[in-house]
Amino acid sequence: MKRIVALMLVALCMLLFLVGCGQESTQSDPPSQSTEESGSAPLKVALCLTGPANDGGWCQLAYDGLTAAKDQYGIDFSYTENLQTTDMEAALTDYAAQGYDLIFGLGFQFGDPALSVASKYPDTHFIVFEGSVEADNVLSCKISNEQSRYLLGYLAARLSESGIVGFVAGPAQPSIIKPAEAFKLGAQAANPDTQVLITYCESFTDVALAKEAAIAMLDQGADVIGHGANTAGTGAIKACEERGKLAMGAAADQNSLAPDTVVCSDMYSFGDVLLYIVGNAVDGKFENGIRSYGFAEGIINLAPYHSFEDRIPQDVKDEIEDLKQQIIDGSLVIPVIETPTT
Repeated sequence: MKRIVALMLVALCMLLFLVGCGQESTQSDPPSQSTEESGSAPLKVALCLTGPANDGGWCQLAYDGLTAAKDQYGIDFSYTENLQTTDMEAALTDYAAQGYDLIFGLGFQFGDPALSVASKYPDTHFIVFEGSVEADNVLSCKISNEQSRYLLGYLAARLSESGIVGFVAGPAQPSIIKPAEAFKLGAQAANPDTQVLITYCESFTDVALAKEAAIAMLDQGADVIGHGANTAGTGAIKACEERGKLAMGAAADQNSLAPDTVVCSDMYSFGDVLLYIVGNAVDGKFENGIRSYGFAEGIINLAPYHSFEDRIPQDVKDEIEDLKQQIIDGSLVIPVIETPTT
């Protein structure tokens, strides 16, 4: 009898063991948590633009840079386009009141509004591109485009057959005057007798206005025209295309706008600057003050010559490369001129 009971107990234990093995475990590794679930909310970043985010130049470079930052760091990203000067402080205030951590203002025009709003929201950090303002929670980033526009002016003068070149600029403000005057310096370094026509348009978005300015230059004999007017500057390129003259692009490779017209462009790697600033903020760090970025920092470069590669004399291309290297090593310093010269 004892033997039978023992056997029954063994069988019962085996049965319980088998049942236990056949059931799925309800215990598993803890699921990965989102930043919200882990108690760390995503960084909130806002971008304020003076033109459309798809302008193919200045504004789009910034928009694309923060889109990349969203992919890389999982930030919460919002933007506002086509802001007028009178609306800038309200836009910055609105984002700050919503608890945004970083607010970018793309253009010197955001300088004073940023200082005003920053004093009321000390926990929000403001970044002004092409600004000259600074505070504990304000950073001004300057793109040293006087370096690249000097080279484009030099190239324009070397390619000009008439000895007259032009530059269509945006509103006559320091950050706009700077590249225009550098273009002029470069052209006159290539040929002191070069006549440089500069027109300031009171708009960054009025394509027709910039086109009219370029047409006036072409009528005066200009045969190569550069620009520094954001979206409006595409009108200058269009005018050159229609007249069969040459143009220089700005801020991004604009050859695709008119492949037989745009010889070269300067390009800004905004994305790298924006990623750097956002990455620091994700790590709890923020730089203030005024920072400059140019050829040496790898933030500015020249676009390829595309179809003009074989049409530009080799000695001219060599001169451009030599000047660029002089700028990088510091042996050539391009003056920053922020008031128009005669």
